[in-house]
Amino acid sequence: MTADVRPFTEAAEGTGPAELDYRGPQGWATVVHRAHVGSFTLLGRLGPPGAEHTDLVREFEPEQHRTEEPRTWEYRVGLSGPQRLRIEAAERWSISVTPLEQDEPEDGGVFCRRGIGNQTVELPEPEPESKSGGGAILEFTRIESVRPTSLFLRLHTGFGDQTYWPVGNDDRARFLYGHDTPAVWSTAGRVEVANAAGCEWRLRVLPLSAARPLEEATRGTGAEVLAHTGAPAALALCSLADAGSTSKAEVRIESRGYKVTLSADHHHATEGWVVGLGPGPTLLQTGGAGGWELVTTPLDTVPTFDGEITGTGGKVLRYTGPPVTARVTTESWHKWAGMVSVRTLTPELLWKDWVNTKGGLAGRLRGERLDLRPGTPLTITGPHDGSGWRIRIERGQGRGHGRGQGHERGQSL
Repeated sequence: MTADVRPFTEAAEGTGPAELDYRGPQGWATVVHRAHVGSFTLLGRLGPPGAEHTDLVREFEPEQHRTEEPRTWEYRVGLSGPQRLRIEAAERWSISVTPLEQDEPEDGGVFCRRGIGNQTVELPEPEPESKSGGGAILEFTRIESVRPTSLFLRLHTGFGDQTYWPVGNDDRARFLYGHDTPAVWSTAGRVEVANAAGCEWRLRVLPLSAARPLEEATRGTGAEVLAHTGAPAALALCSLADAGSTSKAEVRIESRGYKVTLSADHHHATEGWVVGLGPGPTLLQTGGAGGWELVTTPLDTVPTFDGEITGTGGKVLRYTGPPVTARVTTESWHKWAGMVSVRTLTPELLWKDWVNTKGGLAGRLRGERLDLRPGTPLTITGPHDGSGWRIRIERGQGRGHGRGQGHERGQSL
């Protein structure tokens, strides 16, 4: 059939099976099939001869549905540039292609690319920004899709690293690009838009100043980049997924050179970190399927405790008792899924000590030692398996000094 390949750039028509060499730009093809039977197959192939064909349209109607007069079927197909097309089953057909419009960078953006289907796009290196450590925002927007698709991006760096970012069926997703902490990419790279058959999309690179401001209560869906520029505050994450769903919401936080990831599901909030420690804004990257809510609580109003305390999940607290040496223990038998982490801050809100207590017999009975001083703020990350944790005062050290021993109180600090 190679000798019968027909080249075209804008339109083509014919009857029955055919092989076409499309030489035009990426765009939307309108396929009209005029036939007595609704059996039609159109395949596309990108790349050199021998590359695998993929279905663009495949429709079959049983022979008994043949009609005396021909009927008309119309399909809309995305073409991501020059490629070989094969019509395997058809009567009379026609194809006309409308090229994509190209967008110009806006909103302070430095790069914009519009496309259809699976493609790999070379990205520019973000401009350095001394206060934030450099970096930018990579924004993906779904413009039109003729079929549901669990789309994802695969990011490649010059060092051979790859990062997988699920987009799913969200209409927009934003990712930190080229930011050194957390290290998503450290140089310019390539982004592969995958599982995007029949989808028209746009990629933009925006400055970090375009990040969405984090408010007292902020809601969203999927991947988003946020920035907190206010006073130090405790952060809580809540998944808005329906009960019984396996979806989880996540948020990755960068603050003063450290990063941590919080996750939550089924409308249960989790805490365990502080934003607004500086220098510069605290950047946050959300992810996961479904909706999420982020809530901030000023650090001077977080709950306090003055003796031993137990809990589950993440917490941000302040210790107000006398100077003591405490033990951080877990109630889990699972070594890693049952680990509890506690970090303390100095009065100047600098990170001080960090202890990790793994699950198991040693973690339940002995734990890890932690020095506590009056006014010490703590961030606690609870066991991932849902088990509890305990901060207990070592024997003979001011046990019972505090009012409300073993309980947290919501008083101002």
